[in-house]
Amino acid sequence: MSDTFGRVKTLIVEEFQIEPERIAPDTQLAELGVDSLAALEFVFVLEDAFKVTMDATTDLRGGLVQHVVDAVDIALSRQHASPANST
Repeated sequence: MSDTFGRVKTLIVEEFQIEPERIAPDTQLAELGVDSLAALEFVFVLEDAFKVTMDATTDLRGGLVQHVVDAVDIALSRQHASPANST
């Protein structure tokens, strides 16, 4: 399993007080009790934890844990691909 998955899993455990053994890549967020509003708010938690900016179209509602991991990996790859802005 990826390092991203491990970090996302830890954040889900902490944020939603869910037992770690319930979380797998193919687990639906809804099965974990993560409703639509909580999924939207979780995007901000992810951004803070990974120091990234998620795509404005990122929508984790109704998705799988793997969708969360994929969204973070995409944000990380975009961040590493673009040069730092110097102002």
